[in-house]
Amino acid sequence: MENYELQLKPFEEKDGYKYKILQITDFTLHATEKRTTKAIARKIKQTIEHGKPSRLYGLKTRELMEGCDLAMFINDLVKKDPDFVKMIQEEEKKGYKILLALPKDGIPIMPGSDTVEFLRSKKGQKIINGIDKQKK
Repeated sequence: MENYELQLKPFEEKDGYKYKILQITDFTLHATEKRTTKAIARKIKQTIEHGKPSRLYGLKTRELMEGCDLAMFINDLVKKDPDFVKMIQEEEKKGYKILLALPKDGIPIMPGSDTVEFLRSKKGQKIINGIDKQKK
């Protein structure tokens, strides 16, 4: 099996290739830890086949807040799923290049519904009040 490496660089269209684009739309922060998506290839295949967006879980809120490198994060997810490289190879045999697209203005980070619910709770309000007191 060939070694594949994620390269983040501007897109340059090449003659003779068709492209399938994996669009990262946003990051959602959750109060509860979600289990890491292990079958990335299967999830992406379903997304391509059905033409509907889906979610991958794996980045912990703490890592995101500490400035996790997106390329490193995606490489780590891919390494955990050997079928992902096979999927890319299959698509290349069909004449497709797989591209990862990021929003030009950056990736929006939003709170998940469980995070909003927690922040509205008594415990969440105590934490917010504690942060406000520390700022003063």
